[in-house]
Amino acid sequence: MPFSISLRQSIRWIPGSKNEPTDTIVLTGLQTGFFIDVRFLKGTNELDWAFAGYRENIDGGVKTKFTHLIDARTENASEIDDCGTNVLQADGTTLETGEMVNPETGIKTPYEEVWQDIECADSQGLLLRNSAGTEWYGQVGDWQLAVGRSNGNFWAWQACREKSEWKVKNCTRTANFKLLPKESEDWKAGTVIAWEDQEWNILEVTE
Repeated sequence: MPFSISLRQSIRWIPGSKNEPTDTIVLTGLQTGFFIDVRFLKGTNELDWAFAGYRENIDGGVKTKFTHLIDARTENASEIDDCGTNVLQADGTTLETGEMVNPETGIKTPYEEVWQDIECADSQGLLLRNSAGTEWYGQVGDWQLAVGRSNGNFWAWQACREKSEWKVKNCTRTANFKLLPKESEDWKAGTVIAWEDQEWNILEVTE
């Protein structure tokens, strides 16, 4: 399974109770570790958080480190400390634990997140970013995500395919909304392609 789709089921800021105030979707290329993570507050087009980068296993595979290369909360994405421990649960979900800044308090706080992965073994996947690193796009199966920063404004969107038609699920007002085209045969991982008057690096693609 070269790509994964992860939906967050809940978050708990310890010692509080768990809930899920967001629509959180993560698309990940499992060969390279590149990912896009977009979180909107439910029932709104208000962005809770969005970022993209790559992940890697550390401490002998016990922990996962997420390196942010673009982030909605700061223009200095490298300053974000994002590391969690993942444990598979009996019901098939994954429990992630760690510490990160609670946006409501501004204080680094222990957390627990429950994630559900969607099976996508036979799904097409594509992750790419522009050469400037200011825009990231991804599609895995029936989901598309995009994040970017233009003229100092961060934007993001989520789209889902229903009955062969793409529909926007959440989108910031300043979003540069453009669905990915069907990749052509020359879209290979590691290559640079031209799209929408920009050069793009293909990070990972189903071949």
